[in-house]
Amino acid sequence: MKKYISLIIGTALITGVPVAQSHNTMTAYYAPAGFMQDLELRVTHGCKGSPVKEVRLKIPDDMMRVSAEHNRDWVVEMKMRKLPKPMPGEGGNMLTETVDEIIWKNPRSNLPGSGRFEGFRFRGMIPEAVGKIIFFRSVNVCESGEERYVDLPRELLEAKTPGLPEKLLKFMSATATPSAFLIIEKPTRPQYPFATPGPKK
Repeated sequence: MKKYISLIIGTALITGVPVAQSHNTMTAYYAPAGFMQDLELRVTHGCKGSPVKEVRLKIPDDMMRVSAEHNRDWVVEMKMRKLPKPMPGEGGNMLTETVDEIIWKNPRSNLPGSGRFEGFRFRGMIPEAVGKIIFFRSVNVCESGEERYVDLPRELLEAKTPGLPEKLLKFMSATATPSAFLIIEKPTRPQYPFATPGPKK
């Protein structure tokens, strides 16, 4: 399925269908369930040629432990939201809020409106829901205007959805502003090459 989806999208690019290269996308379309994963939103152009001066990224509700990579060229701001109930975090701490939105703003120089791309890196805990597709809404704020990549598919899409590659392609080409997405897959190995020792017998 992974190779098939990549082939479908690659064929669309070769034949000129205006999909991945003209939208905000994740640099990987897959992520393993339950992993702390490094992620990147790729912004490829501005607003009808106008340079980008700010990028806003909405974090999916079920993604936790989110942090943004330090960036010396952009000011990074994180907006928080309260959790319905506390949940365990690192070091035994209980989390009462989580990152709702990451904003990159006030760059040293604005991202040109065309001919350049830039990656905006962050990390977070991928939900445990194998087969689920999670969407990342984003907004490019430009010197003139803005572009909102916030559209979602009209039907619920999952990894097991019949005809998923074609339906994803239709979603990405049917609107000029589709949300970026990740497909959560079953891990093929543990994230770390070590395990917490169990109790001694």
